[in-house]
Amino acid sequence: MKTTEVISRIESLVPSGFAASWDNCGVQIAGPERDVTKVAVALDPLPQVVSSALEWGAQFILTHHPLAIEAKLPAKLDWFHSVMKQVFCADATLFASHTSLDVQFKGAVSWLGHELELENLRVLEQVAENESGDILGYGCIGEYSTPVVFEEFVERVSQLSGCRVVALCGPEPEKVGCVAMCPGSGSSFMDKAFGLGADVFITGDVKYHPAQESVGAVLDVGHFSLEEEMMRRFSVLLGEELGKEVEVKFFRGRDPFAYHVQGEGVRRP
Repeated sequence: MKTTEVISRIESLVPSGFAASWDNCGVQIAGPERDVTKVAVALDPLPQVVSSALEWGAQFILTHHPLAIEAKLPAKLDWFHSVMKQVFCADATLFASHTSLDVQFKGAVSWLGHELELENLRVLEQVAENESGDILGYGCIGEYSTPVVFEEFVERVSQLSGCRVVALCGPEPEKVGCVAMCPGSGSSFMDKAFGLGADVFITGDVKYHPAQESVGAVLDVGHFSLEEEMMRRFSVLLGEELGKEVEVKFFRGRDPFAYHVQGEGVRRP
């Protein structure tokens, strides 16, 4: 399969036309038109991830986060320079599907809502409608037919997300009947979620003042955990789309944060 066909197949799943206006989806580093037999998928285009992907033999690398949101020059010998050098020297292509993937409610982005077995799962913040009539947007919200105990719910989220250190803020309900979530940095949707009746909102990167002012319970599982699993699941969908002639492999990243717990030492979420 040629490079342009791989891009076309990705775009059929997560069209860049639905990306946010500020975003930089699509080709990050252009490579030559060539036969692609191996596609690497990862959350972040970091040097160690790119190196592992190229050592595996990937001719095409797809990440969720762009190499840069705004155009920049490799004017420093930093991680950005390293990634560009590696990809250029390998004649590979680096491609990003960022908010173009985030808005695809029916795709991998809503994985946690399904794993929590929420009913009537729907888009939290609608932004568009595709040609098939599907509503696109950020986050999702759904309900339990029988509310669950809050502490048990938090433990379940921790287990599913792989986030062992969950930050809580806002008033905690005794039971959880309605849940909203947005992977990545979704705190801007907190008010929307609670306005729609959510008892709990799950996201990452919650800042101090929004945490103080929250009118409902917020579970901050970090930016990494939900999106890392989202990309692993998307790699499976992409593999099905590309078929047997292209091997797709997910390359795991690492949460940049670690926490020192008194009496226990350093722990990673």
